[in-house]
Amino acid sequence: MSTGKQKAVEAIRQDLLQSSASLLAGNEADALGGALRRFFPKLNHAFVVNWIPEQAEDIYWVLVSRTDIAEIEIPRGNYAEGNPPLLKILDVGAYREKRHSRDVRQKLEIGLELIKSS
Repeated sequence: MSTGKQKAVEAIRQDLLQSSASLLAGNEADALGGALRRFFPKLNHAFVVNWIPEQAEDIYWVLVSRTDIAEIEIPRGNYAEGNPPLLKILDVGAYREKRHSRDVRQKLEIGLELIKSS
């Protein structure tokens, strides 16, 4: 692996670790972190591999274990009132089979390495 690729992989690794720590730290202003802590109270790592901002909600795909990805839909704006976050669990293998950008595939692979090494 070239030095440039190694630096890119290390930057992604550090970003995933920092965002995971931030999500699970307990900041109630963070809607995704609050949803993750509510849905998975004993979660040790949460690696966001993809995020799509929609008009009324944000959709996140979060690697929560070696085998599971949580698809979490967080309502925002006026739509957030009275509409709780929605959770769907996806199998990592099935998620891998879908078409994703190189960035998403790379985050997933690095996240899986981090979970295996912890």
